[in-house]
Amino acid sequence: MAQLVPEIVGLAVTPAAIVACLLLLGSHRPYRNVAVFGGTVLVVYAALGAVALVLGRSTGTQETADPGTVRGWIGLVVGVLFLVGGVLALLRRRAAAGTPAPAPGAEPEAPGWARRLAHPTTRVLVISAVVLALVNPNVAIFLSGLGMVLTADVAVAGQVLGVLVLVVASVLDYVIPTAFYAATGLPGRRRLTAMRSWLVQHDRAIGAAVLLVFGTLFTIRGLAQVLG
Repeated sequence: MAQLVPEIVGLAVTPAAIVACLLLLGSHRPYRNVAVFGGTVLVVYAALGAVALVLGRSTGTQETADPGTVRGWIGLVVGVLFLVGGVLALLRRRAAAGTPAPAPGAEPEAPGWARRLAHPTTRVLVISAVVLALVNPNVAIFLSGLGMVLTADVAVAGQVLGVLVLVVASVLDYVIPTAFYAATGLPGRRRLTAMRSWLVQHDRAIGAAVLLVFGTLFTIRGLAQVLG
């Protein structure tokens, strides 16, 4: 389980998911909206995990001749993809550097998908959650974690536990801000609003940093497993 810590942390610190949660917490029915959105994400990753677990058990993935090498290649591929994505994000950020900054005191404009979450219908919540769950670096992190679980030499109960841990980690971006929102009252909610503004303003830089950090981590770990 300790080997899954990078994947767990990566799944729990997704800037886009945190922004989506904070936007929903500022909507008319915050708890209901976060529950529908986060619940949809949970279902998507639970389905991916269940399919991978069934396929992995049926093909005997855990009995591969060199599971460490398999895990290493999975992590290496994910790491390289993240590094490429981080570099591209930096280049896009540099290209957008000439965009006029918002007026002092004004909240930066959120992306189109995020603006639609200000007053969402159930249909918008479900569709947006499915898109965000699948078109997101978290998918690669989740698959990397699944690869480690399915090639581990443990009983089926251990693999099920590993998949459940990854699935729960995929919705921590919604659980933690919502718990903070519920527990801290108006002052805490104001801090969440300020955090949301900061995250939207610096979304490209944060996204690039996350990709580069986890890309470096996964690449180094993958190389160590492949060469070791």
